[in-house]
Amino acid sequence: MDENLVEVKTALISVADKTGLVDFARELTAFGITLLATGGTQTALKEAGLPVRGLQEDMNLPSSLGGRVKTLHSPLFGAILAKRTPEHLAELGAMEVDPIDMVVVNFYPFQKVVSDREADEEKIIENIDIGGPSMVRASAKNFHYVTVVPSPQLYGYVVAELRSNTGRTTLRARRRLALEAFSVTAAYDSAIYNGLWRRFEQSAGLPDRYLLSASRFQDAKYGENPDQRATIYSIDGTQNMTGWKQLAGETLSFNNYLDIGSAYDILEGFEETPAAATVKHGNISGFAFAPSISEAYSLAHSCDPEADFGGTVILNREVDGETAMLIGKNEGVKDSSVYTEIAIAPGYSAEALQLLMAKQKKKIRIIQSTGRSDYPYDLKAVEGAVLLQDAVDYRKKLDESKLTFPSKAKPEEAVRAKLLGAWEVVRRVPSNGIVIADGKYEDGIITHLWTLGVASFRKRNGAVRIALENAGERARGAVCASDGFFPFRDNIDLLGRAGVTAVIQPGGSVSDPEVVAAADEYGMCMGITRVRAFKH
Repeated sequence: MDENLVEVKTALISVADKTGLVDFARELTAFGITLLATGGTQTALKEAGLPVRGLQEDMNLPSSLGGRVKTLHSPLFGAILAKRTPEHLAELGAMEVDPIDMVVVNFYPFQKVVSDREADEEKIIENIDIGGPSMVRASAKNFHYVTVVPSPQLYGYVVAELRSNTGRTTLRARRRLALEAFSVTAAYDSAIYNGLWRRFEQSAGLPDRYLLSASRFQDAKYGENPDQRATIYSIDGTQNMTGWKQLAGETLSFNNYLDIGSAYDILEGFEETPAAATVKHGNISGFAFAPSISEAYSLAHSCDPEADFGGTVILNREVDGETAMLIGKNEGVKDSSVYTEIAIAPGYSAEALQLLMAKQKKKIRIIQSTGRSDYPYDLKAVEGAVLLQDAVDYRKKLDESKLTFPSKAKPEEAVRAKLLGAWEVVRRVPSNGIVIADGKYEDGIITHLWTLGVASFRKRNGAVRIALENAGERARGAVCASDGFFPFRDNIDLLGRAGVTAVIQPGGSVSDPEVVAAADEYGMCMGITRVRAFKH
């Protein structure tokens, strides 16, 4: 026998996901392949009029424990694991079973069940497949003789292989399918561990062993730079940005995905009001909320229009025609519009989509977002190590009862509201983060908030200088938020001389008394949160 080409005479089929099953089985029978099937798979094939034999009857495999044990028997696994040597074939003959040349198996839908909050523990446990993964692993191990098909997505590939080789498969194809099979069983085991941990143990803290399974979503042209290979993966079993829809524009690059992912969290927690942010290389260049989405974008863009060139726009309301007129470069018009790489929003009116698609030679990448990721962790890979922490929930606001004002000046309600708004924005700014902001307060609520300067730097007074430089004269009467404490009074001197009237910061420095005293010298109101907001 040529070990490279193996004729498929008998195929075992046992699938929970019956997508494409009948068409695939019909292709197999066209090559004269005998079909063995279990339970519901056998029923589905019979109802389609296909010749199929029952696996358990054919091999005399007893079912036990109310159906919990159906396939875990020596004759079956012998038929899958047997090499085509005289010794192994003789043993199969003694057991009165024939070798199985193809195993078509996929598993109980554990991920779907464990994600259902209504599913109880018994239902979850009963959807842990044992026999299926065992058969797939056995056939993958014996790839020199057995063709394993662990997913409906592989049916087309297998049929093409059979057609090219008159009912046989090549060693190269079997090896490739075996690798895919081991990735499927590994992902399934990861889904079980992660799913059970999140359901039953997540409150206990982070897991002792971190398992990540992700599937290739799409290849990028290259990584951050042309000499780096790159692929985008979707973390299995999660809702994430790979499910968002691109409505128009050029193909997304690796850097585009970085920009999109870093932009989305910025608006989380501001769902109650129209909000917009402009983002460049993952950093906020402007943020605002206002009664209308067009005004919110206009205020965000006006923070630092030059920085928005080639940047990303993120909005939390449907984009209307008025807003679309403001986004992207308006050719032949002298205004503050700039070239925009990406626009992200939950929806676009027909007019808005038409306007955006016509700009910049149809290059704006228009993304329709469909919701936040439900992945509970924030992870970073550094030098072969994975750093894992709980994902920040930006919907959880500062506990105002813990906010104190040790300065002599105390805030009016309008100033207090602006400080709280600026604090929520600085939480999204990389450390050392500084935000200079202003707003409108009417009838007991803050109706508008907009940034005037946003900065991060390797030292805090450097970030203060950059934010104030961007704000210019607009800083007079504005407020400031800092994501970490002020180590020295020099930061307050910079803010005071610029005319900033109030500041909010975590406190906790040994220099707090000196810093508060500096604020008093300028008549500045200072709020202390006792909560740090670093973002690296």
